[in-house]
Amino acid sequence: MISLAIDGLQHELTHLRAGGVYWIACADAGHADLFAAGVLAGADAVPLAVVAALGRSPASMVAPLAVHQGPARIRLHEAAVADLAPAVRALPAELARCAAARRTLCVVQVPAIALEGLHGPHLARWCRQLHDWAAAGSHCVLLLCHGEVATLAPRLLPLNPLCSGVAQLYPHRGALQYLVHYWSNAEGVFAHRDFEARWQGFRLGVIGAGDGAMAAALAQEGGDRFLYLAQADALEGAPPFSAAWRLFENWSALVAAALQAQAATVVLAIAENADVDALARIVFQLRSERGNGLKLVVREMQPCLRYADERLLLESGASLVAPANLPLARFLTLLETIQGQLWQGRLPQDPERLIRLHRPPDVGGIVTPAQFRQLAGELLEQGGGAVESAVLVLQPVAGLSPVHALQQLQMRRRGDFACMYAGQVWLFLFACRGDGIERALGNLFRLPWRELFDGYERQAGHDVAAMSAAGGGLAAPPSLQAPPVPPAPAPSWTAPRPIRLGGEG
Repeated sequence: MISLAIDGLQHELTHLRAGGVYWIACADAGHADLFAAGVLAGADAVPLAVVAALGRSPASMVAPLAVHQGPARIRLHEAAVADLAPAVRALPAELARCAAARRTLCVVQVPAIALEGLHGPHLARWCRQLHDWAAAGSHCVLLLCHGEVATLAPRLLPLNPLCSGVAQLYPHRGALQYLVHYWSNAEGVFAHRDFEARWQGFRLGVIGAGDGAMAAALAQEGGDRFLYLAQADALEGAPPFSAAWRLFENWSALVAAALQAQAATVVLAIAENADVDALARIVFQLRSERGNGLKLVVREMQPCLRYADERLLLESGASLVAPANLPLARFLTLLETIQGQLWQGRLPQDPERLIRLHRPPDVGGIVTPAQFRQLAGELLEQGGGAVESAVLVLQPVAGLSPVHALQQLQMRRRGDFACMYAGQVWLFLFACRGDGIERALGNLFRLPWRELFDGYERQAGHDVAAMSAAGGGLAAPPSLQAPPVPPAPAPSWTAPRPIRLGGEG
């Protein structure tokens, strides 16, 4: 029986059946050499093996073997670099010419670039030729593809009737990961297994299986987890970095492609605040229709997102929101950190309600304490934690009245309002995180706020609800409105005196 040389992996994921065509994609040719040597070393009972390489010498695949290891006979076959395209097309015929009539082990290295010319029906036809030949003679074919292989699995998985197995060895955060997209043999069909691995000579040893979340992500995916679908603007005019990158000019074209993906990285760009709601709807649609395996990334191209906007996008299904001041190189590094992750949020039933919760109310400026209690209480209750808002109580410094302190207040944002209550200034700051309070205060007052107040205290919802007339504040704040008109003086009346008409006498 022919098997992959992988220690610690159950045999149903290592056996290769007669008549099958198996694919293993490797990041570089060195890993492909080790895979080939391991398979050949364990194939002592095989009478003949054909070891072929396209674009390089096959000798490196047999060099690690000791004299007593491997099949009884090995035939080497090489295709020159200049002949890659015709060599790929002719591979089924060349294997038939080099192999015996039956039960030959064929180990073939193919650079990924050589397969770029095979698309759709052409790739299917080529795979069928290999499959039919292998099945007719009970041959076993192992194709070791190396190079930029991110696009290989999505192309091969629809051809599973013609390919008995597809696996991938790739570097991830300083380690090697061995990913089994699917594998079939006499023991059955197995899929979606991911392992950390390392080389020991020409044997690969798996250290442990991925966690449950990763297994769930793999079960949802269609093999496109290494693909990047990006809006061209998000790359600042740079061309695609590799075959794994596909660029689109606008949201519409990108969304059409993303709706066919399951675990790819989708990068959307935004440059205007007016587009936030529309982008949130797009992110919500992709997340709800394509599941948690999709990596949805929003890159801010110009400073336009406020805290509430970022929260809206994240709660709509975005995996990451990258700020505008992030250089492209750092952004690409950030993309690497989310690979292999599942989105952990929970989508609401209605995206429109989510959008409304992240939009400030149509109120701002100075209000009465009664209005403050009502508005702040409603916003804190209705928000449900969608955004973090701040209720602050500021104590004016000695000698400064709350009225004069409020006169230094300049509120520009909707959703921010203030009142005077019980000799203090109360502020409601919509969508203001705890770490941004002092920066917000610095923008709200004409004079440095520390010169106006002894400090501030954050208040909770129950503190707002406790505001009452007993605190001396539910009347409209004096002196901030037009000064009261003094009462008109009472008219003065004199006692009437008789009037004589006509002359005397």
